[in-house]
Amino acid sequence: MRRVAWWMLVLLLAWPALPGQGTARDDKKPQSARERYDALVKEHADQQSLLRAEVEKAEPADRPKLLQKYNALGKEFAEKVYQVAEDNPKDPAAADALFWVLQNGAGSPVHPKAVEKVTALVAEMPLKDLTERLGTVRGSVPLIEAVSRRAEKEEKDPRAADLLAWVVTNGPALPAGQKAAERLIEKYPDHAAIRTVCRSLARTPKGEETLKQLLEKDAKPRVKAAAALALGQAAVARAQRLPDNEAEKVKAEADKYMAQAVELAKDDAELRTAAERALYLLRNLKIGKEAPDIKAADLDGKEFKLSDYRGKVVLLDFWGNW
Repeated sequence: MRRVAWWMLVLLLAWPALPGQGTARDDKKPQSARERYDALVKEHADQQSLLRAEVEKAEPADRPKLLQKYNALGKEFAEKVYQVAEDNPKDPAAADALFWVLQNGAGSPVHPKAVEKVTALVAEMPLKDLTERLGTVRGSVPLIEAVSRRAEKEEKDPRAADLLAWVVTNGPALPAGQKAAERLIEKYPDHAAIRTVCRSLARTPKGEETLKQLLEKDAKPRVKAAAALALGQAAVARAQRLPDNEAEKVKAEADKYMAQAVELAKDDAELRTAAERALYLLRNLKIGKEAPDIKAADLDGKEFKLSDYRGKVVLLDFWGNW
């Protein structure tokens, strides 16, 4: 009797499970492209949050290594996110994945592939989607030129101005950037990015000359104010690289431009405030002058003022992460 029971047990264990029976079968549905993409983005964001918390708690000497790990997260996730686009080229999530790689995966093996695919998408993507997605993306030369061509094609659409602003900001020294700046200033002088565009131009070899010519033209005061402020800020940056005896002349030039910006921006509160602040910093913050007081909280949350440490040697460490 025992022998019969034993053989019955062996047969039951060897018998294949019928459909719907047992626990070995996985009834979980495969993830859609959107679900895969969202899950990866969430995992990336969660790991970023954990690392930020570690950085805040870490000793100063340990922070560089943690920040390096934080900055490498995008590269670690780039291939997985890119694969979503590869596996689902016609799914709307594919475009999200490609733009994510552009924004977060610089330096990864798939980044050049994503640039190539996005460059092709630029010509056909709805303009509203394109302008929104480009917002936080840095441009390579092929992508900048593709966006410039799209802006030219969509010239009658107001959103073309956003494309032009992006082109100038990402490639001010390129021929496409120079052309985009001229078109933006001429056709869309009230665009919110005019100040950023002028600042980008001021950093290029020919940009300062373009801004000086703009000051002489019959342009809108707001545009001229942005140009004057950018020229002043460029002069300050140039002065910082010169010996003291040469720097003073350049600082005087900067003062002239910034004062001009303050006057020209009298009807634009935001631009005027920026010009006044830049002029104040130029005239009051110099080596050997008393530092302005700073009020903040330390790493333990205790409030302090810089003036509390008057008479002592103080090292200020400004840092952040984005």
